[in-house]
Amino acid sequence: MWHSPGIPDDIKARIFDRMIRGETKAKGTGLGLYLVKTLVRSFNGKVWVENRVAGDHTKGSRFIVRLPAIKN
Repeated sequence: MWHSPGIPDDIKARIFDRMIRGETKAKGTGLGLYLVKTLVRSFNGKVWVENRVAGDHTKGSRFIVRLPAIKN
């Protein structure tokens, strides 16, 4: 499990954009969540982030991935 201070709303609005990192001191290229968004959309799905506790980003964030059901 990953524990963090959460993601402020201004960052949530663009966190799935290419080359965006939540914190300047965070390691990484800023491509991970962009790739997640691209892959999920290629399957006609949706991905988003929301506060774990409504209205309080300091309590953590939740990432949700929703994919359509496969019909046989």
